[in-house]
Amino acid sequence: MVFISITNKWKKRGFCFLLLIIILLEFSILISMGFARKDTYISGYSKKGEVNPGESKSYLFSNNNRLQISTDVLIHLDIEYDKKIENREISLDINNNDHSHNPLSLEIKSERSMESFGLSKTPKEPKNGDFELRSQYNCIYLIKSNSSIEKIKLEFIKDNKYGLDPLIEYSIAIYEEDENSWELVDTEEKVDEPNSETYLAASIKELEADTDYYITIYEVSYWSYVWIWTLIIFSIGVISLVILISKKDYIHYLKTRTTSYSKGAHRLTLEEVLENENRNKIIDLILEEPGIHFNELLRKTELAAGNLVWHLDILETYRIIGKKRIANYIAYFPYYQKNPISNIDLKLSKSKLSLEILEMIEKEPGIWNNLITKRLKVDHKTTSYHIKKLAELDLIYIKKSGRKKKIYPNLESDYFIKKNHNVNS
Repeated sequence: MVFISITNKWKKRGFCFLLLIIILLEFSILISMGFARKDTYISGYSKKGEVNPGESKSYLFSNNNRLQISTDVLIHLDIEYDKKIENREISLDINNNDHSHNPLSLEIKSERSMESFGLSKTPKEPKNGDFELRSQYNCIYLIKSNSSIEKIKLEFIKDNKYGLDPLIEYSIAIYEEDENSWELVDTEEKVDEPNSETYLAASIKELEADTDYYITIYEVSYWSYVWIWTLIIFSIGVISLVILISKKDYIHYLKTRTTSYSKGAHRLTLEEVLENENRNKIIDLILEEPGIHFNELLRKTELAAGNLVWHLDILETYRIIGKKRIANYIAYFPYYQKNPISNIDLKLSKSKLSLEILEMIEKEPGIWNNLITKRLKVDHKTTSYHIKKLAELDLIYIKKSGRKKKIYPNLESDYFIKKNHNVNS
């Protein structure tokens, strides 16, 4: 047992003053700990709220999902988490100085996978050289606004409890629905000194209105393709420039094209070549699966190997199909001249909207998707569909300028060359 005896009144006063300082310090620490993160606890998985200019809010949902948001413009929030997602954290800083007088309606939705969003197709994984990146984050954020956003700053705490290993290098990635793959965003790794927390930071600029932006995180650890056919299909997509059309349209193209060919040892007319049942089956398979290889044709046609070789030789001789060696395989695809005029005219004549969009792009080179959508008063996805088709026909090309994807006519394409020739003649 220890006894403390204070006889001098000044010693007593000094001791009391010291106790007061200690109490105040402890109280100050408790205040800073209690208010460092002003979480609003949400019992469920969704929340509608409001964040005023210059304000910061932090929402802690069920399953320990935290979303922190700060802004310089009034935001009406609609947040929704997938019930299966747990232990995830994201911080958003919205910067919209030029439009601070216009409030934003911001939708934030989170799912475990892209398939859960109900997309017609899922994007390819981002690549670095010959290697694909992989994601084990199991959380994808959909961000959509009713108005354009100048800049969003993204931050993710790098901690195992939030699904990010401190020892692994990561990159934040973004995907827009009219793109083919995820795009890696310049990502920095920073340290929050007061909390000694490491976090990932990235910025996304010029987000367009009424556009779906998907955000997730990829590991920058590389793994090579497991299946050789992934490489084969990718290579075919690069080299073949195949335009997928129906069998009827393809036969029409073959009969009306001006391509010359030598019959070699064969004495058949083009009609006789196309009338054969086995050759028709081969054409169907190649139209359905451009890049199909010999063994697959052998299996699906159920022809003898020698017989299949004979029919393929006839189809190649008459330039009905083409072939290309990729790795150890021979891949077959439809035979096209570059952008056959007959096929382009056929495609455009079937779609008045495609032609209207093309004419708009021709008159205003550098126009972008959102502006076309507003002028035509159609759905954003409809515009994206037709722009994609025009790009596949090589009639337009897209060039990025900030977050905008500006669209230009490809005046060197056969379509425009023919069109200008008709105008001048």
